[in-house]
Parts: sequence; C-alpha cells; structure tokens
Amino acid sequence: MDNKRPILLQGAMEVEISYFKEVITDLEEITIYGYEFFKGNFEGYPIIVSKTKVGLIEASIATFIGITNFNPILVINQGTAGACNKTMHIGDIVIGDKCININSFITNAREEKQGSISLDWELLTFKDGKDELIELNANEKLCNIAIKCSNSYNVGKIVTGTIGSGDVWDKEVDRIKWFNEKYNVLCEEMETISVYTVCKKLDISVIGIRVISDNEILKESFDSSVTLKLQKFIMEICKELIKEVKE
Repeated sequence: MDNKRPILLQGAMEVEISYFKEVITDLEEITIYGYEFFKGNFEGYPIIVSKTKVGLIEASIATFIGITNFNPILVINQGTAGACNKTMHIGDIVIGDKCININSFITNAREEKQGSISLDWELLTFKDGKDELIELNANEKLCNIAIKCSNSYNVGKIVTGTIGSGDVWDKEVDRIKWFNEKYNVLCEEMETISVYTVCKKLDISVIGIRVISDNEILKESFDSSVTLKLQKFIMEICKELIKEVKE
C-alpha cells in the first residue's frame, strides 16, 4: 500500500463508527456538504472515518465525497445487516465478496385489479441498454486479508458470500428467504451496493463487511451492541493492512 494514502472506514450510523473514533488518535472532524468525516491516525497510519448516513443515495454521495477529498488507498464499508437464512445469527459476520442491488426489479405484467405478487418479481440492473442482474465484487486481496483475520473474532462465525443491498427493511419471512434461495443473499442492508458502485467507477479497492444484528426468520430482534464487536474486528484488519506497509 501507498503509506501516504489513508484507509477510509465507513459506517451509516453513529453507533457503527463510535469505536473507531475512540481508538484513532489526533482526531479532527471535517464536515463536507453536511457529511461528517473524522481524520486521524491508527498505529501511525492515516485513517478517515466517514458517517455515510443511511441509504443508497446517502452512501453514494458520502463515498464520492470521501474519495475525491481524501484520495484513500481503499474503502471498508461496514455496519449491521439482517440475516437471510436460518444459519446466520446475531453476531455472525459476512465478508461481502459479492454484492447485488435488491431494490432493482422487473415485475410480471398484471392487469388492473389483478394485484401484485412480489415473490414473482425478478432482480435486474440496467446496464448498456440491457436488463441483467449485476453482481459487483469486492477486492480479492482485501477479502483474503479479512479471512486471514477471522481467527481474531470469537463472538460468532465469519462467512464469505453475497450481501444484498437496498432501501428497504424487510420483515416478510418468505421474501427474506426468497432472496437467499434464489440469489444466495446471506444478509441485507442499505449501503454496500452504492459504495461498491462508486469505488468501481473511481478505481478504488473496496470491501463490505457486515455483522448480523437481527434475523426475522428466527425471531432474533435487532441488537445494536454487535456494532462494537464488528468495529473491533475491522481494526484487526486495519492492523494487518498497516503491517504490510511497514514490512
């Protein structure tokens, strides 16, 4: 890594970045167009913490501002997510080697008064005039480093797979299971696909890492305390990244 370019850490809510702000030294708050950034150092390496705000549009804007103003070497997007199967529990972590937009649909033709059946919809993304499902990938090296650090996490299991991202908080169990069974989505949240898209356009390495905060299928209610556990894991990844610079 270029040791002059910072690592950009993102979280949508204050609870998702509060630990970062505690462990980073020489913290300086910078607000750009209403988006909060915190500049500092961790183990002698420059870090930028970004509070993106919640949602795809907010995350897109915050990511673009963060990249164009701070020129990061890489972006780590992290935060909470809801599980999409019975095997994921609160405290488990998903390393998002892939991400898809779960808000982009084409529906079947239905006449007036025939209603709507969301489980018959198909996911798609418009690209170059074609209707197809676009699957964006995280940087492979970042995924390998995150996996390497997995032994430092003892709160739950860590798996690698697809994150589903969209401006929706699903509470319909059949719909949640549909995402998993049809598209192999392990968890869903509201920012990662935007971050991957902007980073790909601007040629910045990126990875999304999410901690399971709830599971509607298993009736496991939202627990914000897992954000601290994830942030501690993210800092272990940062230590490994920084070690590469010093070696």
